[in-house]
Amino acid sequence: MISRQEFAISIVLFFCILVIIFSKFSTENVRGDRRQSAPQAVSAAAEGAFTTPRAIVVDRERDGSFYVVDSRNHRIQKFGPAGNFILSWGTQGDGPAQFKEPCGIDLGPDGSVYVSDTWNSRVQVFTPTGRFIMEFGREMSMWGPRDLVVTKQGNVFVADTGNGKIEKFSKDGIHLMTIGGKGDGVLEFNEPFGMVQGPDNNIYVADRINFRIQVITEEGKYVREFKVDGWERGQIVNGCLMEPYISISSGGKYIYITDSSKGQVLRYNLNGANKKVFEKNERGEDLFGCPIGISAGKDGKIYVTDSGLQKLVTFMDEDK
Repeated sequence: MISRQEFAISIVLFFCILVIIFSKFSTENVRGDRRQSAPQAVSAAAEGAFTTPRAIVVDRERDGSFYVVDSRNHRIQKFGPAGNFILSWGTQGDGPAQFKEPCGIDLGPDGSVYVSDTWNSRVQVFTPTGRFIMEFGREMSMWGPRDLVVTKQGNVFVADTGNGKIEKFSKDGIHLMTIGGKGDGVLEFNEPFGMVQGPDNNIYVADRINFRIQVITEEGKYVREFKVDGWERGQIVNGCLMEPYISISSGGKYIYITDSSKGQVLRYNLNGANKKVFEKNERGEDLFGCPIGISAGKDGKIYVTDSGLQKLVTFMDEDK
């Protein structure tokens, strides 16, 4: 017959074994699911490293530096024109300069940095050095806003992705207008994602599940639309997040559109014609894993965030 002490030791050892088995099982499940592996951000928190990078914006009007939304590290990273790390800011949370998987980013006319803080359902504004200025948009109950665009006039258009709407705010964060609603008609949207202002001052919106780009004026009027070939309906396709972002070439001739499901960047003219596909380098190798964010820099250099490769990819398009 065993003593009480021996019995107690046996119970402790039994539970220790259970903990070890459960931990191993949980780790294998996480590693086996591509959708869940990305948030393992312990090693990726280093400067210049990413975990699910999303939108990117190049400061073409000033020094050519660029900002990357390091989404699942809940921060913004800033780099110099040569790709040198400058600074980062943000931690996970819902206070000032904290984020919950931010997705979109743009620059104001004065260089201020606007971020769509996606799962805090708000917009945060910072100086170029990461100092918090203000926040707005919570009162609109936006559902997972994925991107925004700041116009030359300083107005802010936010893609209220889950609600199928575009919300317009003043530069001071005052709500001005709601555009659209969920659907597939004119001025309706089904998961609007990337947004950009064109040289015509119109707003181009990636209307994801309607497989099109819709073009609207700053006053919220419909201008035109064109279909995007190749987009997929699912949220995760071929192991990639299906999240299309867009950018306009520095010369104003073309719109660039990401298609992560096929590992491509698409280029159209502003009317949706003359499609060109970028997917291979000069050696015939794949350029991308899962391209998501995109921003056209000066002199034909295109910057793409890749959530599959967890890095930034660049290529040249001389016909800008």
